[in-house]
Amino acid sequence: MDGYGIPGYPLRMEKLSPGSDPAAYYGMRVRADGNVPMHWHNFFEFDFIDDGHCRQVLNGAGTECGKGALTVLCSSDFHAYRIDPEKGEFMSTYSFHFDGHFPDSETLRLLGSLSGKQIDCSGDGTFSAVKDEFVMLFSETGNNRPERDAMVRNIIARITLLAFRACGSGTAKMPPVYPEIGYIEAHFREQITESQVADHIGFSAAWFSKLFSRRYGINFQEYLLNRRLKHAYGLITGTDAPITGICFESGFNSHSYFCRRFRKRYGVSPKELRQSTRPDNS
Repeated sequence: MDGYGIPGYPLRMEKLSPGSDPAAYYGMRVRADGNVPMHWHNFFEFDFIDDGHCRQVLNGAGTECGKGALTVLCSSDFHAYRIDPEKGEFMSTYSFHFDGHFPDSETLRLLGSLSGKQIDCSGDGTFSAVKDEFVMLFSETGNNRPERDAMVRNIIARITLLAFRACGSGTAKMPPVYPEIGYIEAHFREQITESQVADHIGFSAAWFSKLFSRRYGINFQEYLLNRRLKHAYGLITGTDAPITGICFESGFNSHSYFCRRFRKRYGVSPKELRQSTRPDNS
């Protein structure tokens, strides 16, 4: 893990694996008996807790988690685990990292709707099904059998589908998930354009612009702005990172423009929000 060298920033995990060679995916079994510091990644991650109990801070919001909790994270998400060993707390997880270009387009589409969510997979059937997939996933990543990448890609897809179903259980109808969302979630902090997204999903820029407005009720630029502001909001309330750094990390090129749009969106400036949520910070 590499930090920015600036107090308050979450640690950023730059590489998929501890080695220096590039990799499309990497898995590790983790048992934590103490706090896991705030961090984020340049890739997707599945965190599946198969035993234990703790508290997760996910994008600035805290929630209890235990056996059966599956967290799906993309490059915009940041999280930490608070574990008190004096209370007998610990966490045993399957942690699997994979590059955003590795899954197939349909899986990426669903991952876009799941990113930043902690999903309850503790039900009898769901827990065993998800754990079985992780056991098979880790078995595949630890060997060099023929078509290993294809098998890993397939298992990632099945875990994603199980998570999506668990997210929608008990609802009459799950909202539609469109392919552009996965791409935007993976790249919104970059200087992406509407044309780039349209090209990625195989549409002309003009047609995609009309389609996007019809699907979401706002144009692409407004959607992208709102997504960047949401990310900045989470960093302001969930970390001690400097606001100027948060501005640029969230995809903005101008601090004054960021502050102006932030106030219009939330009714307070970034500094005022920080002071209201963390009164000890100046």
